[in-house]
Amino acid sequence: MSNNVLLDVRNLKLHFRTRSGPVQAVDGVSFQLQQGRTLAVVGESGCGKTSLAKAILRLLPRNVSEYSGSVIFDGDDIMKYDDDRFRREIRWSKIAMVPQASMNSLNPVIRIEDQLMEPLLIHEDISKQEAAQRVKDAFAVVGLPLDFLSRYPFELSGGMRQRAAIAMALASNPKLVVLDEPSSALDLLTQANLMNVLKRVKHEFKTTFILITHDIGTASELADEIAVMYAGEMIEYASAEYFYTDAHHPYSQKLMASVPTLREDKELAFIPGQPPSLINPPTGCRFAERCEKRFEKCSTHPRNIQLEGGASVQCWLYDEMGEVKHA
Repeated sequence: MSNNVLLDVRNLKLHFRTRSGPVQAVDGVSFQLQQGRTLAVVGESGCGKTSLAKAILRLLPRNVSEYSGSVIFDGDDIMKYDDDRFRREIRWSKIAMVPQASMNSLNPVIRIEDQLMEPLLIHEDISKQEAAQRVKDAFAVVGLPLDFLSRYPFELSGGMRQRAAIAMALASNPKLVVLDEPSSALDLLTQANLMNVLKRVKHEFKTTFILITHDIGTASELADEIAVMYAGEMIEYASAEYFYTDAHHPYSQKLMASVPTLREDKELAFIPGQPPSLINPPTGCRFAERCEKRFEKCSTHPRNIQLEGGASVQCWLYDEMGEVKHA
């Protein structure tokens, strides 16, 4: 493994137990993420994006039926840690998360400063004065006035609360920050301002991000690599430059075709049908029923095929050399 690889996920599985059977939310996902880079995980709602983040951070509900694989973080397989060691050494101190709808996750009756200081006082052996200074530094990074620290969450706008949640994640100086749909509940102008903040943090502090989003346009603002998830599987992985100019998987191509552009007058595409049930997914390609390019071999599960530039795709349309087999 390269010395620059911060996160190496191998065959990660997270299945949930239900009355109807196990839900295969994350099913054999593998990828690498280098220090200082941003991986955007994209796909439709319900494809397993947030479950992947929870699997990495071990934020698991009680109904887990299978949780396996390797999560090698900074050279150490943290899947082998017991829960107490993981909580003390990894979660929040080295890997932090800004959850979906995070602007509603702040306690409305506790001042912002006290909420941001709490993780530092719990996870790190520092004084209250040092924690307060770290919080002020994080507030300055995300562009919030320091006098807002004495306010309550309901006194801040949605965009400001989102920035406060990001400041909470950054205050502990983690090596990796997971952003779960950070801009989905914000208006367009606030989204743009928030993405500018994240880009500045990335370039000034060399922060490593995993950005989870269904918005292909938002992903392009921050991502160095793109991972496409569908029905619990990671079906394409490529550099952002490679993906946005030449997406390979038919599902990825449909996602790109659904994005409007300013400089090109094109007819927007859509994906017919519905994603398969994760309780009993197809044994072959999980996208086959919705795919216009399917052929006989799609009835068997496709292997992961390496393409040029370090990209990979899980599709029978390509052979080992990345050449198209069927149009």
